[in-house]
Parts: sequence; structure tokens; C-alpha cells
Amino acid sequence: MGKVKIVLIGGGSYSWGPAVIGNILNNTYLNGSQVVLHDLDEEALEMTYRLALQSVEATKSIIQFSRTMVLEEALDGADYVVVTISTGGLPAMRFDLEIPARFGICQTVGDTVGPGGALRTLRNVPVFLHLGRTMERYCPQAWMLNCSNPLSTLTRVVNKETSIRAIGLCHGVVGQVRLLAEFFERPLAACSYVNTGIDHCAWLTQLSLDGCQVSDLLLEKGIDRWLALAPTEAAADTVFGALYGTRCGLQLWRLLGALPGIGDRHLVEFFPGFLHGEEQVQHFGLKPTSIEMRQEGRSKARQRLVERLAQATSQTPTEGSDNVAGWIAALAGGPPVEDNLNAPNLGQIPQLPLDAVVETRGILDAGGYHPLTSPLPPALEALVRPHVLRQEMLVGAAVDGNVADVLAALCSDPLLRQPEQSAPLLKQMLQATQQWLPQFS
Repeated sequence: MGKVKIVLIGGGSYSWGPAVIGNILNNTYLNGSQVVLHDLDEEALEMTYRLALQSVEATKSIIQFSRTMVLEEALDGADYVVVTISTGGLPAMRFDLEIPARFGICQTVGDTVGPGGALRTLRNVPVFLHLGRTMERYCPQAWMLNCSNPLSTLTRVVNKETSIRAIGLCHGVVGQVRLLAEFFERPLAACSYVNTGIDHCAWLTQLSLDGCQVSDLLLEKGIDRWLALAPTEAAADTVFGALYGTRCGLQLWRLLGALPGIGDRHLVEFFPGFLHGEEQVQHFGLKPTSIEMRQEGRSKARQRLVERLAQATSQTPTEGSDNVAGWIAALAGGPPVEDNLNAPNLGQIPQLPLDAVVETRGILDAGGYHPLTSPLPPALEALVRPHVLRQEMLVGAAVDGNVADVLAALCSDPLLRQPEQSAPLLKQMLQATQQWLPQFS
């Protein structure tokens, strides 16, 4: 193949940096390519760059790595731009979680929907717009592969406001299918499935394992008995305990008729009945992710990187769950890939607005992306469509700095039990994060 230039925006991430570097180095089709790591954190960027050089030595790869803190230099002549950023980092995310908590709003993650997801959209949109417009000048034909949350709104704004083609990667659906396959002691390859919905609110409308419907297999194994257990008993269950992290979603399956395509931490934020009140949260065995937990996770990721760099001999690179390299290779003319796509709606989900970013399976090849038709059953449409409409409102409001539209989107979000809370809540969130919100200044 011809050499391609790949840029990793957020290349200094202690988690994403090593994962994407390993993924690229382990893809033989990309050997000989140029990879540029870009980040605003000089120390972190230097660490991941050193890891890249160490990994090149271990693999005897001829991929060329470089690093820069200058965006224009990184993007000049790029073919693929992978984005793994969070504007404001954990200091900003603290407000996504803690301000809504003062109003009695529980968020298990706080990065996709609800007030946390809305605020994260508002502060990331200006950065993504700048990135897209800079790509228009320096690499107008490049693809953007977005791994940053909120995945739907940030992928959407680039497609809506610029000429850059953007698609989003999320390993959640594949991870959920793998979990169910492993539960039945079978490999992922034994599964055939169709998923539909939006990022973090995805549904498996078809899922078979070795030709048998997984829903039938779960019922035969006695899952209804397990779903009726108290949380402590359910977690300790010798048969179904491995599925505990998706128990709320499985309860919804028994009501809606479609298996969940994502774990409970994300899914329950679309169904706040699980989160209304501490007693309810404990009843369903849910554990919200605090900012302290995220800080601890970041520290551990940094320590792992420090330890890898201290090794006397170079090591074979490890990779993450998202097949970034496979997508790039497919778009560059390599082996086609069928995967879970977050992409503009070309009609693959007829019930949702055209161009809104939706999540289905699809095929990637040299001709681009080809989503597979995945209609939403009526019960799921009734749940998913309002969230898509709110996301569309938020994208427009984040671009224009329209506080009234943000307020309208916020007060209609089901995570707000009391709509009258939306105005004071939004005021506090905008004031606390104004340094990252130039469009509202």
C-alpha cells in the first residue's frame, strides 16, 4: 500500500495513546506509514512518544513516529485524524458530575446525556469546530475518526458544520456481544447480530449464537429467576453473576423485546427511573463513577506507562478495544472491516432524522462507510428519538452560543425530575466552566 499519514489528537493520553499506538503497530497493512502524536500536555506527549519508539524497536516496524504541540504542523497533509480528547480534562468534568448532584441528579457516567453530557458537548464543540476547520485548510480530504464523548454530538458537529468526513468509534456494542458469547463459553466469531440506536443507547434487535437465538438461550438457562433476585444475591449468583453489569438492560429486554447493546453504566442514564433516589440506585446495584475514581484511573494509567518505559528491554505493544488501525487500513484500500459504526444517518435507521449520528453495524472499505439497514422497532423509537432531537438542539446551541436552546434541551431531558431546576442548574454549570465556553462569553 502507499504510505498514509495518521494523526492522533490527544496523543499524550495515558490510556488512549498506548492503546492506539499498539493498534497501529500491530496492523501489518499500515507498516511504513507516518504517525504524528499531538497533545497540549508536553510531558504526557513526550512519554507516549518514547513508548512509540520503544514499541517500534520491539516490532521492527518501519512506521515513523513524530510528535508536535502545533496543530497545523500535525495536520498538514494528514490522511486520517484520530481524536481522543476531553476539553478541560478531569477538572472540567468535576462540574459535570458535582453540580447536578447538588440538585439531586445522579449520573453514573455523566458524559453522554443529562446535564453532564450537555455541558461536555458545549465545551467540546468549539474545539471540534476548530479542529474540523483547520483540517479543511491543511488536509481537506482526510477522515476524522472520533473516539471522544459525547460521541454522537461531537461527530455530528464536524459533519454538519464542515466539509470533513467524520465517523465515531465505540467498542461498547462489540463488548456487550462478546460478554454474552463468553457467558455461553463461545467466541465472538460465533455470534451474528444487528444493532440499532445511538451511542450508549444501543439495542440488539437480532443476536444469534451458533444459529440459536441468544434470548431463547437466556430464558432456557433461567434468567427470569435471576432478574428477580436482590442485588447482592444476583451479584453472587454462580450462573448469571458474570452478567451483573448489564442486569438493568436485561430487565429492559424483558419489557421491550430487544437485548441491550451496552452495559448498565451508560444505558441507565437514558432510563433515569433506575437513578431516582439513593435507595433506587442501591436497589439496582449501580455504582456512579466519581471524579475521584476517574483521577485514580488516570494515575494508574500513568503509572503503567512509567513502568513500561522503565523496562530494560522493549516490549511488544498492547492495544485497546477500538479497532482504529483496522478502520484506517480498510478506508485506505486494505481488507474491508465490518464493525459497529457511529455515522451520519443515510437511511440506515429510517425512524430517525437524516444526517443525525446513529449507531449500527456497517462495512468500511476504500469507498468509505456503508451502514447496514437497522430499523428501530416502535417501542425503541419512542425511547431513542427524543434523545436524538435533543442532541440536534444541543449541537446547534453549542455552535451559536444559544442559552435558550440549551435550556430547552436540558429541561426536557428525563434525568431532570423537576424541569424548574433546569435554569438554576444551567446557570451554575455555565458559570463554573466559562473558561471553556467561548461561545457563551
